[in-house]
Parts: sequence; structure tokens; C-alpha cells
Amino acid sequence: MSILVKQIQALAHHYVRQGAKAHRRLQVGRMIKFVEFIDQTERPHNLHEIGKRHVIAFWKAHRDLAPKTAHAYWLALCVIWEWTDKPGQPPKPLCIAKSELKEDQP
Repeated sequence: MSILVKQIQALAHHYVRQGAKAHRRLQVGRMIKFVEFIDQTERPHNLHEIGKRHVIAFWKAHRDLAPKTAHAYWLALCVIWEWTDKPGQPPKPLCIAKSELKEDQP
């Protein structure tokens, strides 16, 4: 088990205890899949070293995700962003970004 997975599990212990348990367990599973992907491509030593570049690489490698699944992963990444006190939000997948642009245009 990698360092990043251990960090996610440690932070998720309190996260899973609150709210809808089944949904939060799914979110933690998505977070773990994301950090395992990052761990395979690069070797960050800490969760705080993960940035936008890593998220974009994840989206490029997973272009085949359904929009609903991609949105669920993005929400999981938002939680990681909160835990690491990063400003703003993580980059959205292209399928979500395009749909938001269509909604904004008349």
C-alpha cells in the first residue's frame, strides 16, 4: 500500500463516519483509485504534492468515463482539494466543462 493511499484512508476515517455511509465509501474508493493512478505515473511523497497537472493527466487517461461517473470522480477530487487546503477547485473533465459551456450560452 502506497503512502498516498494510507493518507487518504487516515483522512477518510472521520469523513466516512459522517453523512451517507455508502456514498462516502464510494467516494473514498474513487479517491483511492485516483491516487493509485498518480502513484503509478509519478511518485509524490505527500498528498499535498498533488496538483492540477495530476488531475489533468488522470482525465486524459480516463476519457472514456461516462459523464455521470466523471462528475462523481470530480466530486471526490473536490474533497481531496478541501483536505489539502488548495485554493479553488480541481480541473473538471472535458465532458462536464463542455456541458456547462452549453448551458451558459443562450
